[in-house]
Amino acid sequence: MARFWAKFAEEKFTKVTRKTLFLDGEKQEKEVMQAIDALEIIEGELKGKKFFGGDTIAYLDIVLGWIAVWIGEVEEVAGIKVFDPLKFPCLDTWMGCFLELPFIKEGLPPRDDLVAYIHKFCQLVLALPAQI
Repeated sequence: MARFWAKFAEEKFTKVTRKTLFLDGEKQEKEVMQAIDALEIIEGELKGKKFFGGDTIAYLDIVLGWIAVWIGEVEEVAGIKVFDPLKFPCLDTWMGCFLELPFIKEGLPPRDDLVAYIHKFCQLVLALPAQI
């Protein structure tokens, strides 16, 4: 089941969210709506649990951990809003718990470094021939 959800998250949320960095207008809005739809499904999977694995961190928490670390910065760079803590309270709580894990907390880069990295990544991808 964890592999199913990891694949679902990659195809329905991660890829879609990444695309928003390189689109605008209606195309970007379409991808934002798909990402929100995926988050609604993921939110339902998390209900009643601290982590996707229950009370302890598991494979799916690691796979989806980028959300807790990067989503705000991706939203900022893309000029979008995907994650709403009021709409996704289970994910919001999960993000807080995930970020408080000592081995996660100790390795977090400064927010400004993440934003700069995402900007640089976008510049590099946009300099390549169209591949999106």
